Amino acid sequence: MQLLVLRLDYRSSIMIENLQRQLRQPNSKLALQLPHIPLLAYENTAPLQLKTTLEPIAQRTAALSLQSSDIGFSKDGERFYLQVHPTEALAEFYNSLKIAGQGFSVGADVQWQPQIPLIGNIPAPFWGPLFARLALEFNPLSGTGAALECWSVISNRTTIEWSLFLES
Repeated sequence: MQLLVLRLDYRSSIMIENLQRQLRQPNSKLALQLPHIPLLAYENTAPLQLKTTLEPIAQRTAALSLQSSDIGFSKDGERFYLQVHPTEALAEFYNSLKIAGQGFSVGADVQWQPQIPLIGNIPAPFWGPLFARLALEFNPLSGTGAALECWSVISNRTTIEWSLFLES
């Protein structure tokens, strides 16, 4: 599976990585994901063909301002995330990518909600304590979506295929 993600600027990434480290379970064997906003998923797609199709969009898109002040939790995947306040620019970027990538085999087509995943696969007894800890540690986040990346995900292993930096 290929996953398109919006990578965050350095300062925001450091803040999120610190939160991820504080939430990580001592016996966890899963690697933490790099701070990002998931955009679209594709099945059996050639990453370089996808890059060729989407590069013009990235080249004409300015870096995207992001704000997050809400913590979220999903029982599906037992994961915590930061809810990103949608902006018109972020929605337009997403829609442009979705339209341009229509010729590729799309993964599950669900209603997109911009969010930054923090940690997943949390056992039920830890949901409450981790949410309380996150609520104490998290401060509202302002940042920038700095790059469009394509990740190949196979059996919980992620490989970065390519990055396209947005205009600063």
